[in-house]
Amino acid sequence: MSHIKNYIGISRDRSASMTHIRQAAARDYNSNISSIKEEAIAQNQDTIVSVIDCGIGRPAINKFDVQLASVTALKPVDEHYYDTNGSSTPLFDSVGELIEQFKRVPDANQETVSFLVMVITDGEDNSSRRWSGPALGQEIRRLQATDRWTFVFRVPRGYKARLTRELGLPDGNILEWDQTTKGVEVASAATNTAMRNFYSARSSGAKSTTSFYTNLNDVSVKDVKAALTDISQQVSIWKVLEKEDGDQIKDVCERRLGGRAYTKGAAYYELTKPERRVQDYKKIVIRDKKSGAIYGGAAARDLLGLPHVGDVRLVPGDHGKFDIFVQSTSTNRKLFEGSSVLYWPASV
Repeated sequence: MSHIKNYIGISRDRSASMTHIRQAAARDYNSNISSIKEEAIAQNQDTIVSVIDCGIGRPAINKFDVQLASVTALKPVDEHYYDTNGSSTPLFDSVGELIEQFKRVPDANQETVSFLVMVITDGEDNSSRRWSGPALGQEIRRLQATDRWTFVFRVPRGYKARLTRELGLPDGNILEWDQTTKGVEVASAATNTAMRNFYSARSSGAKSTTSFYTNLNDVSVKDVKAALTDISQQVSIWKVLEKEDGDQIKDVCERRLGGRAYTKGAAYYELTKPERRVQDYKKIVIRDKKSGAIYGGAAARDLLGLPHVGDVRLVPGDHGKFDIFVQSTSTNRKLFEGSSVLYWPASV
């Protein structure tokens, strides 16, 4: 594959409404740039970053903190000196300025170059002067149509509908978050996971994504039933007991099978801790927490926003109404008390 290059733009809200979570916001930024740097190096992808502070001072303006710098040169910010003093939020202008800057780079039209614009805010636009919502939406739609531009927004709960309608953003590229320290931490973890998957997808040939955030929070039971097959009658599911904590997956399953032969690859472990590498050939199974119904099928990866080619990293997050199970192709994977193991011999 030809050399892969990414331009990543970050618009971070520095308006006064962020004051109560400014230290958490600083930690969030540091965590995000660390994740970008780690993945850029691990995946050997040239990455150039610009960071614009949205809503500084009175009257509020936007100001670039980093302009077209190599990701390896980015420095963390001091959380004790992270100012949030803006009188308003010229959010659309900040996105427009990132777009304008990126469109001017010499290699903007090369097929191996992709653009990711990430917006982090606790509100909505209320003071942009150069970019209106309709104008920005028209430009975002045009750029998304090239399949080389991805726009990602983190916004308060209840704001997604407006962004999808006005700016044309895919649902999977919007994360609604709570404006609390805990809410920042949850959103930060989700963003870091999404960034890892973005880089993995780029290595596999993808140029953009419409499902940046990997979760099932907004997927309904109806959606799952339509996309997947109900395999509830084909599987067995067992809780891992206290005395089995740390036992290998084959041993746990064989105890339950009562003398029947264990089939390698038929066991699925519950996603309860971060998984650094989930290979593309591993199947995914989803369980409805309320009804207990279990669904399988290739579309499970689509519902999770996972690529079908290339390894991905997963962390347990808010998967809404569902539990996630990942196929184990080894026999010595360790299981832990309280988690569940699913056995689906027909899948092998």
